[in-house]
Amino acid sequence: MTTNHKFTFEVTPQDVDFTRRITIIALGNYILNTAGIAATQNNFGWEKLMEENLAWVLSRFAIEMKSYPVQNEQFSIETWVEDYSKMFTTRNFKIFDKNDEVIGSSSSIWAMIDMQTRRPFNLDSRVEWHRAVTGIGLEIEKAAKIGEFVRDLPTTACHTVSYSDIDFNQHTNSMKYVQWLADTFDLAKFERQNILRFDANYMHEALFGEKVAIFTDEKENKTFCEVRNSEDKPLCRIRLIWN
Repeated sequence: MTTNHKFTFEVTPQDVDFTRRITIIALGNYILNTAGIAATQNNFGWEKLMEENLAWVLSRFAIEMKSYPVQNEQFSIETWVEDYSKMFTTRNFKIFDKNDEVIGSSSSIWAMIDMQTRRPFNLDSRVEWHRAVTGIGLEIEKAAKIGEFVRDLPTTACHTVSYSDIDFNQHTNSMKYVQWLADTFDLAKFERQNILRFDANYMHEALFGEKVAIFTDEKENKTFCEVRNSEDKPLCRIRLIWN
């Protein structure tokens, strides 16, 4: 069983914004796709798990960047599993530029659920998966828990979960929550600042047709966001740190 995997990509025109740098949304999707490819190569990818009605669920996700690759530039992502417990596993990433210099890191925490019962699956029951664990951490902080959000802030934006938000499980794609938040900023925000670090906590699923509200709070160089459903239940919390 291979413990470390490294894949090379090229930034395409649909991956960038008006600055010609890759967006945090596109980068996050490349990172999560890398996790999926590596898991498949280790025989615990989504295709294999679907045969048993099991699925990986992203619980926390963080990306910390020194710089961003630009349009048509090649970059690489290396990934490995740091640890493993009954409920959660940590998968880490390093992002390299075209010269193979480290320009960023990422940390993700995953659980597994039984798709029929929607209950957590005991990861310790699959001893063979433990062979992928490296025990190797990162220099950056692991994906952080984001505290309770201020409940009385006005709504920043609303959104109805639509076709383009949905993945193959008919759940909202993980980076779509970040897209909804990014769409609340004006262009001047991205002209003046870059996102140094992104953290997300995924708490409940947003389903097709569901109406959600986006709440934001700005504190110095940080943006805090909470996405809630029509019952006022938090679905996702996000923290952005800007330079």
